[in-house]
Amino acid sequence: MTGKSELEPGSVVRRRMEARVRKYRGKLYVAVQDQALELDEIAEAIFRRINGTSTLREIGASLAEEYGIPADVALADVTDFVEQLRGHGVVESGA
Repeated sequence: MTGKSELEPGSVVRRRMEARVRKYRGKLYVAVQDQALELDEIAEAIFRRINGTSTLREIGASLAEEYGIPADVALADVTDFVEQLRGHGVVESGA
């Protein structure tokens, strides 16, 4: 077993303490060790909602409302992006 479970709509993730966040020239960057990720507007909106208590479903619903997109599309985008963040060591599954 890898220790990383599949993300589901009810999954909760939190930012890892090692993740550093910087705003530079209007762009948000997230770094862990020697990797830095530049976040676009949607990625930043998702990242800012990762608080260790909200589920992926709740984050998706919030984005759907803010951007006027279907909730299922928003949830799929959130899940895909959070999986990428987890792969880079930026976030981890919550309790």
